Amino acid sequence: MGRTSAAGQLALWVGRKGKGTAHLRWAGGELTLYVSGLQIVAVEGDDNERLAAAFGLTGGGEWFGEAAAAVASGQVSQAEANAVVKRTVAERLREFFLADDAEANFDSALPFEAKGLTISYPHLVMEMGLGTGGDDLVDVFLPDPTLILRRLPEFPKRVGALVLTDEGMAILAKVNDQRTALEISDPSPHGRDVALRLLAAAAGAGLVEAVSRVAETPLSTVPEPAFPLAPRRRLWPRIALVALLVAAAALLLYFRPWEGASVAGGGGPWAVAVDGGCQPAELERLYRRQEQDKANLRVVPFGHGDGQCYRLVWGHFPSEAAAKDASSRLPSGIVARGFPPHVVRVEGSTP
Repeated sequence: MGRTSAAGQLALWVGRKGKGTAHLRWAGGELTLYVSGLQIVAVEGDDNERLAAAFGLTGGGEWFGEAAAAVASGQVSQAEANAVVKRTVAERLREFFLADDAEANFDSALPFEAKGLTISYPHLVMEMGLGTGGDDLVDVFLPDPTLILRRLPEFPKRVGALVLTDEGMAILAKVNDQRTALEISDPSPHGRDVALRLLAAAAGAGLVEAVSRVAETPLSTVPEPAFPLAPRRRLWPRIALVALLVAAAALLLYFRPWEGASVAGGGGPWAVAVDGGCQPAELERLYRRQEQDKANLRVVPFGHGDGQCYRLVWGHFPSEAAAKDASSRLPSGIVARGFPPHVVRVEGSTP
């Protein structure tokens, strides 16, 4: 996403825990969002008379306040008011995203505090990007798919909160601050267009940003010595001894004779997914990690056909509730960097 685009500026500001006021302007209108963290807590601006038509109000003002007044007067239910405000915000934001003359300015002032109704910016933009008309937003949020996608703060937590499908989680799990959007989407078993659309929506939602690849600096070569080196002592015996000691240590760490096999959860079909991948190299990594604790870690497939991927899951729990409870106190270092842990059912799984 271009750093100079207004849509990109808004996504990055929210994604980096922007707190304050976003002033959005374009030829078709003006909008002011009051944001606290990732939540829109108030909105002002031209609503194209959507709120007046829905609530029967003509006074204008802050949108969430208008909705609250309409609910208090019995004109609409709380659910109806929420739906109207959310739909209106989405429509006006879409106009802003697609406008060639869009501008965005930000300040730290936040005069409004949340009073019940809030709208999650990441959820809203993800719904816009993946819903009807989302194809039109791909080039807005991700105009150059050859740029590297870099995770913004709290990426795993924010992705987990979206409650995406397994396919969506598998695509976003490939964002590792090194791959470009094309390197993720082209080999994706879920299809290039689907993957690009999801990655673009993630960029627009403030979950990731697109950055240029840093050029690698070639290593300097060491010049040949001007004079022949003095003969070295024979090191092979020492090398062999060290190799033997390393092998013995590795065997001890692998079998861990001082530890008994402890099964987390006691047994059952529920587990916590702590890592995942679809490519051969990623599957190899999962199996290497499985060797670290065979009593609790195991690699299990999910998906079918070309869409099959793999998870590394931890524990054997008798119920979903028990697995969810354990997911809040996982062993240190068990969750892969950037992977959002979540509870899954593994059929036929026993310790």
